[in-house]
Amino acid sequence: MNKNMKPRNEEGRPHGYWEYYFPNGNLFSKGYYINGKIDGQWENYYTNGKLWYKGYYTNGQAHGLWEWYHSNGKLEFKKYYI
Repeated sequence: MNKNMKPRNEEGRPHGYWEYYFPNGNLFSKGYYINGKIDGQWENYYTNGKLWYKGYYTNGQAHGLWEWYHSNGKLEFKKYYI
């Protein structure tokens, strides 16, 4: 997908797969929106490209297992959202 093109629904709200990038061009964040609300798995990254955290959203709210990592890639902690 072109970094500058972001899918939107008919009302102009984010809808579908999105990616965000750091000024250096590295991926910062990726995941899905449904009618303007974050939904499904999202992942965020450090500027060095290592995974920072990942988790799931349901209708814009954190849900299920989330994991955070140190910038060296080692798991820092987990949290479960209900």
